[in-house]
Amino acid sequence: MREGGLRIALTSIHSWPEVRRGAERYAHELAAALAAAGHDVRLLSTGRPPRDRVLAVPVRRYRPRGRQGFGRLSSERVFGWQALAALAPARLDVWHATSTGDGAAAVVAGRVDRRLRTVFTDHGFPVRASRQRRGDEVLHARVVNGIGSYVCVSRAAGDWLARDFGREAAVVPPGVDSDRFTPGPGRADRPTVLYSGALDEPRKGVRDLVEAVRRIPGAALWLVGPGSPDLSDLDTRHVTVRRSAAPEEMPELYRAAWVTALPSTAEAFGMALVEALACGRPVVAREDAGGPAEIVTPETGALYDGSVAGLAEALQDVLARPSTEACRAIGEGYDWRRRVVPALEELYRP
Repeated sequence: MREGGLRIALTSIHSWPEVRRGAERYAHELAAALAAAGHDVRLLSTGRPPRDRVLAVPVRRYRPRGRQGFGRLSSERVFGWQALAALAPARLDVWHATSTGDGAAAVVAGRVDRRLRTVFTDHGFPVRASRQRRGDEVLHARVVNGIGSYVCVSRAAGDWLARDFGREAAVVPPGVDSDRFTPGPGRADRPTVLYSGALDEPRKGVRDLVEAVRRIPGAALWLVGPGSPDLSDLDTRHVTVRRSAAPEEMPELYRAAWVTALPSTAEAFGMALVEALACGRPVVAREDAGGPAEIVTPETGALYDGSVAGLAEALQDVLARPSTEACRAIGEGYDWRRRVVPALEELYRP
């Protein structure tokens, strides 16, 4: 640890790469970026084996315990207790939590040790009605009322926190490794649209994307992500589905595609868009998507009105443009080391 570095614990109930979602990936990539910045970082999660390293950062993993869901002995609560027991004797400067059970535990630790900085990152929309349906309302309320800094990943998400819970958010987006996601050759021979994300969630708009690309003569669509989309009633002759791609393959896929589209609703951020931009490729998203609408600019892509016709029109417009330096500039602006770590360090230091 360099002089002036902080002792930081990051906690995430699930661990990358066993669980391939944004929050789990965020915890590990942030841990690596903080370590590279000279901080002493440890990460606690669940899974197997009990101890190992991810991205060169030590990870302590606990066996998942408790019922799935949010019951009296939920896995969220149990993990929070495990993290609290493990970290209570440690002389930490910062506890940065990314799930509600460990967030509530961090609040307890912060009350005991007043010098401990506590931070919670919410990767979704902090909507009261949604929290009530999930059943972790009590845990989340403890986080909202007691955490030192509540981080949202977009202004749209932060607005929900203010509206529903009366608290101002610190807006700090996830980061991208702009040394790995870079522009380069290899663009596909035919106009190609890439979608990277869950394939079986209706709000992701995969069916609309299949239909929109079908309307563009000669265009192809690559769907990359977990799940099995129900496309049986659609013409899919232009569609290639890959239910998994190794992380090291993603930069090549972004470079090969002419445009990356994220036709989701209720999206707090849009990591696929940032990664595509860092690779110098333009992007398309819904204008009412939430976080993704904050990423797209007229120089780097297009927003559309939510209709299939609007999506097809936006894609045609962007496919006709060459990749621009503006795309790289926006994507590079989300770099872990240059943007995200400095922003979090402002929250971490008293």
